[in-house]
Amino acid sequence: MTEAGKNEFSETARDHATRPRNQGILLTFNGHARITGPCGDTMEFWLYAVKDRVARVAFETDGCGSSLACGSMATCLAEGKRVVEAERIGQRDILAALGGFPKESEHCALLAANTLRAACEDFRLHGSWR
Repeated sequence: MTEAGKNEFSETARDHATRPRNQGILLTFNGHARITGPCGDTMEFWLYAVKDRVARVAFETDGCGSSLACGSMATCLAEGKRVVEAERIGQRDILAALGGFPKESEHCALLAANTLRAACEDFRLHGSWR
């Protein structure tokens, strides 16, 4: 998020970009995914589910403030949900929860949604074996 572009983002988006929630690596997890988007940003999600419910979820990104905000909001939306519900969180859900983004930054929400979905799929396929 550039200084000049800050006024294009909602207060919620700026808050999640400057004070991201759930950022960092989960040491105990049973779902994981790492995706690099077309823009070159990489996002990684770890989730720990108990009885098919997301108990903890965390993320890391090497991207910009927009990627931080989207990863942060994705974790907030997923935590406490059943894994199948978290898996359905999409780009529009993240953007709506953040109060919207400039068009040129919306791809960050898609990267967050795709990475979260992949971590949920990883849990469904391999989670019980970890």
